Amino acid sequence: MRFFRPLLGLALAWLTVVIFLEARAEMKNEPSDGGKIVLYFGGVVLAGGAAAVLLVTVLLPVVGDAVGGVFFSPNEKMEKSPHADALVAIARGEYEAAVQEYLKAFGNDPHDTMALSEIVRLECEHLDNPAAAADILEQALEREWTPEDAAFLTSRLVDVYWKHQRKAREARALLMQIIEAMPGTKHSANAQHKLQEIERQLAMED
Repeated sequence: MRFFRPLLGLALAWLTVVIFLEARAEMKNEPSDGGKIVLYFGGVVLAGGAAAVLLVTVLLPVVGDAVGGVFFSPNEKMEKSPHADALVAIARGEYEAAVQEYLKAFGNDPHDTMALSEIVRLECEHLDNPAAAADILEQALEREWTPEDAAFLTSRLVDVYWKHQRKAREARALLMQIIEAMPGTKHSANAQHKLQEIERQLAMED
């Protein structure tokens, strides 16, 4: 807006001069000359510049705000992630508090497998308590799950049994369950791969 008013004033003044000269020429019956054409052109350029400044500084922001309002209303509250408090606790190094926050999230949404997975990770990697991780997964798997969620949680329990507790027999049994329950799926393929890894490591340790 700082440049709009001076440009508009100059354009209007220029056009006023042109109109005055044209009117005087009409009164004197003088033919139009090339100088007046230049004056007309200059006035049009100034008016166009003023219009461009108005478009950029006033109209475009208004249109942008209107379009933005269609997709996001500042009066609407953004939905908070159910894991936000747990992530804050992790960032602070407060892993036990993070586990409690994930448990709260799981209590609010019994299908939140990611919350369970993160609890297991924290218990095993930061709190040195794989037994607690195994317990929560064993209890969770007693409930009804979709085949995909059941396979995911079972695979996490296999990781706890094998990587953190070295319970090869229990890990093998769970992997066989996945292979038999979901043949031809990625879960079955992953289970077969893990089973082969366990067998190789056991053979190297013998």
